[in-house]
Amino acid sequence: MKSSQFTETQIIDGLQRNDSRVFDYLFNEYYTQLQYFAERLVSNREEAQDIVITVFRKFWSLKDNFQSNNNIKAFLYITIRNQCFDYLRYRQRFNEVKKEYESHLLSADEVKQSDHLIIESDLINKIYKEVQKLPNRCREIFILTYFKGLKTKEIASVLKISESAVTTQRSLAIKYLKHAFSQEGYVFFCLVLAALEL
Repeated sequence: MKSSQFTETQIIDGLQRNDSRVFDYLFNEYYTQLQYFAERLVSNREEAQDIVITVFRKFWSLKDNFQSNNNIKAFLYITIRNQCFDYLRYRQRFNEVKKEYESHLLSADEVKQSDHLIIESDLINKIYKEVQKLPNRCREIFILTYFKGLKTKEIASVLKISESAVTTQRSLAIKYLKHAFSQEGYVFFCLVLAALEL
């Protein structure tokens, strides 16, 4: 069975049966957004990665206790948030960040910080998944341009293609993503992508 075909019932049953395929599926499904969430809190990519991996290990040791996907996701986010605060406490930055976090919680006019970061990390995960669906050359050029910050001439040199080919493939990538996000109702991203075409 392909991991993409796991239903909630199959996931819970798989956890009960110690099925490593379920762990692999959940890890691949949540890792990117959880790592982004953790990195926003601790401002350290390597530490964020370590925290996420540690929490997944803890999750696996407690796998018999989960009854739904929502339980799993809540556990992962809450445990990672707590681990991040532990790290910040250790780095003597905890009080400053915790105070800022609590001020968001107490503000009636602002979204809770952790909830905001969860939504933001979900959106980042959506972008990441859509970029991975691009044709190979489009994906490569899009990542080099907008994730790595390379200029058209630099990309052409790295990939050993013409600058016009870089421009064409980048335009195709943007058009594909605009279509994908418009289908999902992500209007904001469509506007951003439209601006990239100018």
